[in-house]
Amino acid sequence: MNIKELTETVGLSRDTIRFYEREGLISTPSRKSNGYRDYDNEIVEQLNMIVMVKELGFTLKEIRELTELLYPNSLTQSQMGEKLIEKNRQIEIKISELFEMKTLIDDALKGMCEYKDKVTL
Repeated sequence: MNIKELTETVGLSRDTIRFYEREGLISTPSRKSNGYRDYDNEIVEQLNMIVMVKELGFTLKEIRELTELLYPNSLTQSQMGEKLIEKNRQIEIKISELFEMKTLIDDALKGMCEYKDKVTL
């Protein structure tokens, strides 16, 4: 399939797909006789995986590490589980940090805001 069909299939922009290609996050597509890239179902699966792990909060660096294990089919369920557990731990830490920030802001609004009498929390 061509790039336009691929963008419609996976919901990513042409620039994003080309970026992932340059970064080695997806397989290099074959070329048609006219020189245009020809994306196959394997690349669709790779892009869908990238979208999924991005939604789970994985960084580009972490995605690169996953693809380096995944493409040669050496990523085990145990390794993926470990990576998900670590990501979950990082998210818990971030939630805790955000909660602390929110508490500070709420306290500031209660005590220091000129509209403190109008703020209900």
